[in-house]
Parts: sequence; C-alpha cells; structure tokens
Amino acid sequence: MKIKKILLMAIVLFQVQILSAQTVTLAVEATFPKDQAEYVYEPLKNWLEKNTGLSVQIEIADNYYFYWRSARNNEPEFTLDASHIAAYRMQEKGYQPLARVQENTTYHLISNFEPEEGQSIGEFLVANRVVTLPSPNLGSVLFDQWFTDLFLQPEKVVTALSWEDVIEQVFAQSADAAIIPSSLFDLYPNFASLKESDPFPGLTFLASPNVSPQLKESFKSAIMRIGEDDESFDILAELNSDGFVEVNTEDYKGLADILTKRMY
Repeated sequence: MKIKKILLMAIVLFQVQILSAQTVTLAVEATFPKDQAEYVYEPLKNWLEKNTGLSVQIEIADNYYFYWRSARNNEPEFTLDASHIAAYRMQEKGYQPLARVQENTTYHLISNFEPEEGQSIGEFLVANRVVTLPSPNLGSVLFDQWFTDLFLQPEKVVTALSWEDVIEQVFAQSADAAIIPSSLFDLYPNFASLKESDPFPGLTFLASPNVSPQLKESFKSAIMRIGEDDESFDILAELNSDGFVEVNTEDYKGLADILTKRMY
C-alpha cells in the first residue's frame, strides 16, 4: 500500500513538472511598439504563468500589418485579438473563444475643431491629414468606409505605432484629425467627436483548436479570475477594462468579412 502511494505521488509530481515546463505562445494585438508592449503585457504574462503553471511567451508583431499576416499564416496556442481578427481566426482557423473584455469598443473621428454650420465632414476635412493605425486596424478600415468621395477625401496617415502616438500627432498639429477607439477618446473629452462607429466587441482571448481541452479550461479559468483581487488590478488597468466576460459568438458575425472580402 505504501509503495502504491509513493508511485501515485511520483506520477502526480511528474505530471506537474511536465505542465510547468510547457511553453505556450500568446499573440497580442499590435497597438504598441515592442518595448512598450512587453511592459504592458508583463502583468498578464505573470498572472497566467502563476495560475496555469505554464511558461507564457508573448508574441508581439512589429506593426499591425505583420500582426494580421501572422494571423493568416501562424497558429499560436493562444491569442488576444481585436474583434475582427478574432472573428477571422474563429471562422477560418477554428479558434475557440475563451473570454473577452466586458466593454464594447466604438471608434471616434476626432478633431480639435468642428465643421461650420451646414458644412459636411468631408468638406471640413478635405485635403487635411487624418491619422490612425495602419490597415487592417479598424481605425483604418473605418476611414475607408467613411471617406468614399474622392473629391472630398482627407489624407490618411498611418505612420503611428501606437494609439498614444496617434494622439500626440494631433496635439503636435502634424495631423488635423484622428480615428481612435472609445477607451482613448474617454481620456481626452476636449476633442470634438465628428463621427462615431457602431460598437465592436472588445479584445478577445482565443485558443487554438490544437490545444487540449484541459489546457483551454486552465487558461480560461485564470482569465476569468482576473480582477478578483488587487494582484491582478494592473492587468485590467493596462487593458482599459473592468473585467472579462463570456463570449457571445453572435457578436462577431460578419466581422471576418472585413478582412476576407478586402485586399489586405
């Protein structure tokens, strides 16, 4: 009996050691330069490692285009995606949603000034510079949807590496307007909102279809516990969220078409 107990303990210890030695990749949306992204996602990385026993490698693309190209060509174990990229992975790659930030996201076309009475937004901004993140970020996608008249079209500027950089370009007057997410707009209420998009689901955690059910459940459990104590508060602060909720896949219907029906 004693020998069987010792063997059982040895097996359990061996399984824990295997899990602890396993490294998984978490690919994240490219809205920060790499050095800043490492700082932003460090609390999340530490939390997941502590609560799953895994070693988590954060995958950060150099820019939004490379983030999208990676979504088409690579299959990391886990991702934290913008809603349209999440929809693409679910539809085309068989990824399974685990959780999402509870807040929806809208996008605002903002400026320091407003059109004169009777003046359209196109007339107001024609030939002016509107800054946002590169395609296929939703800010860039919405620019293409909002400005279709070639004769009343501003210049799209996509040199920014982060949302903070977008705002700084407006402050520095190197851009006349910008398209930014609501989480950032809420921090700068003095800007005039010239146009607001429909809401999109917030950042979404997904798991590859190749990940085991046990590992998915462990990852999801750790995510859903974020915000239950002070230790995980920094994670929510960095993600501009009050917590995570279950995913309703109906909210993502049609979003993958943004990518699959356009030449990105």
